[in-house]
Amino acid sequence: MTEKEFKAKTEALKDSCRIYRKEKQTLLDMEKAGVNTGDFSKTQLYLFIKEDVEFVEQTLKQIEKVCGKNARLLIWLLFVEERTQAAVAQEFDITRRQLQYSVNKWLRMIWEEE
Repeated sequence: MTEKEFKAKTEALKDSCRIYRKEKQTLLDMEKAGVNTGDFSKTQLYLFIKEDVEFVEQTLKQIEKVCGKNARLLIWLLFVEERTQAAVAQEFDITRRQLQYSVNKWLRMIWEEE
């Protein structure tokens, strides 16, 4: 994986994680309301949201499987809860540099396995 591809995939993950909780709730609401109403645009929206939610969940699951629960937790705090690197690093008693290095290493590990 080139550096450019890595950065693009990381940004895509960050963007998807930022809206993950809202999309997850929207998905549940749409499922309760019944998606198959014959409305093409609602069905397409549902499929798009579902794909994005599954991307985040599969990535987090893969991080946990390959790198461990702490890795998943750190990624969750940074990308989904959008905590600052400084706050997360302080919480885990590591430096920001160690945190950045670890996150990049974990993401490379799971994406190079694909």
